[in-house]
Amino acid sequence: MNDGLWGKVIAVLVAIGLVLSFALNLIAETLTHLICGARPEPAGIFSGLVLATTGDPTAYAAPAGCDLPVWQIRVADLVLALLLITLAGLGWMLWQRYRQSDQWFLTDLRARPGFAPASEIRAHLSARAVLRRAGQLRPGLRHPAPTDVGWRVGRSRGMDVFVSIEDSVALEGPPRSGKGYRVLISAILDWSGPLITTSTTNDNLTATMRMRQQRGDVHVFDPQGLAGVRDTIRISPLAGCEDPLVAMQRGDAIITGTALGSSTTNGEWAQASGVVLGRLLHAAAVGGRSIADVYDWGSSPTLARAAVDVLRSDGAPGWGDALEATISGDEKLVSSIWFGVQGAVAPLAVPQIRDTLLPRPGDPIFDPHTFLESANTLYLIGSSSGASAMGGFLGALLDDIVEVARKKALASSGSRLHQPLGLILDEIANMFRWGNLPRTMADGGGRGICTFVVLQALSQAETAWSRAEADTIWAAATAKVLLGGASHVDHLRDIEALLGTRDTRRTQRSWSTQQTGHHTSEQNERLPLMSVDEIRRMPPNLGLLAYRNRRSVLLDLAGWDERRDARAIQTGKRATESEQQDVFQSVERPAPASEPVVEPVEVADE
Repeated sequence: MNDGLWGKVIAVLVAIGLVLSFALNLIAETLTHLICGARPEPAGIFSGLVLATTGDPTAYAAPAGCDLPVWQIRVADLVLALLLITLAGLGWMLWQRYRQSDQWFLTDLRARPGFAPASEIRAHLSARAVLRRAGQLRPGLRHPAPTDVGWRVGRSRGMDVFVSIEDSVALEGPPRSGKGYRVLISAILDWSGPLITTSTTNDNLTATMRMRQQRGDVHVFDPQGLAGVRDTIRISPLAGCEDPLVAMQRGDAIITGTALGSSTTNGEWAQASGVVLGRLLHAAAVGGRSIADVYDWGSSPTLARAAVDVLRSDGAPGWGDALEATISGDEKLVSSIWFGVQGAVAPLAVPQIRDTLLPRPGDPIFDPHTFLESANTLYLIGSSSGASAMGGFLGALLDDIVEVARKKALASSGSRLHQPLGLILDEIANMFRWGNLPRTMADGGGRGICTFVVLQALSQAETAWSRAEADTIWAAATAKVLLGGASHVDHLRDIEALLGTRDTRRTQRSWSTQQTGHHTSEQNERLPLMSVDEIRRMPPNLGLLAYRNRRSVLLDLAGWDERRDARAIQTGKRATESEQQDVFQSVERPAPASEPVVEPVEVADE
């Protein structure tokens, strides 16, 4: 050791000795006063320490007529020593536990240079920052709120963090990471325009439906009966299919949302199946048939010959002959094409699902144009598992509304919807492959079609779409919100590189057995802002925001029950849960004959 280090060690030892001696002196004098009625006279400042260690009574001059209570003092000193050792051990244990805690982890992260400081957040990601663009994003609003022109994604540096509604947002978090509780439910509640949100469960719907009803009309399309909502709507896939273009687009959308459409190796068969299904939809529409006929025609090429006659008499020119040529073609070719068609219409074999696609005479009409005029809400609930998977029909409905919104935007001033359409696509990859998602993520923000896609992992998107399309979705998300708990190492390395680096200084000391003293060196190192393991270890109340070309932001994520309107949300949630329990129980037992029938809804022709 050098002289400077020795000096520090000696100073610390002297300080400890002085404090300890003061405490031991106090014990000796106090006990002597209690026993003898007078205080002893210490021989020096370290008398208490000498008496405790050696037991030498000469360290103090005892009061007259009384012997110094040596053993009592030494017992008290021993109790003090044991107490100090226990406290020191407990303190060390608590310190080590704190060093391993989430709080230490968060404190260390917030102290690192490289994350966006308060000044940068205030300038680019605050409520005031998004309001500066309100004149361009929502020119019709006189007094916009931050949630009218931005998505709130959390808090950082004591400020709410917003990204513009023009930005496409990708939220990535593994199952049970708190995506709905901490982010999505608030996003659904705050959206001030028309909103479409998807999910495979009813969690988001349960917490938000009553509050969304205060903004506008709420529609729930739930063919599989997963939501437990009494007033669900019926929508006919045939609406608008009198137009050959609409029929072809809808047939392709339905096939794209099926397992065949999500396959990267059967694209040509999916395309051929989409053409056939489009012709069947057109035949049913112009012939006054129902979706039940489409199911029969799609189940067998032989039964589809009935659609040929309808197309020849009432359909688009040449469509009947084209369908006849397909049916009469090579048997293996027809079998391959019909494999996709049969898969698309398979859910219609379930009576409950077929009923939701068969509007009755006099039913109110679901009009996409009317839906886009105000803060209405459409919940799309479905599952991609089993033969009753409704992904294709859900995707076709989403496609129809987005296409209407796109045309409406192009016809508006500034080529932008005056009432932006929000798409909060939770569990979208688990529901269906929406073929237009990459395109909408890339250019929808400029038209007022604002996308918030939720993924459990990027590999999930690669499974639903192709690798190139998944990369397009990820790249088009100008705001990426990342939650902890992910385990895909390669993707975590990409995120590590995306977050950037930080400069640190490391001091090294080395000793030599041949020379006295030691050698000290300092090195400047460039380390990742967060390592792969640190990204994985993020606690549930912490998130990361990678936004455009700005520095990364550490987000504090609070649950919806910490909102100002949490009491109203909780009240609505209880009411919805009560309704869901009644609906699910009524499914298990037959309903009374006198029970009122809920009027369904039909889609208007576009």
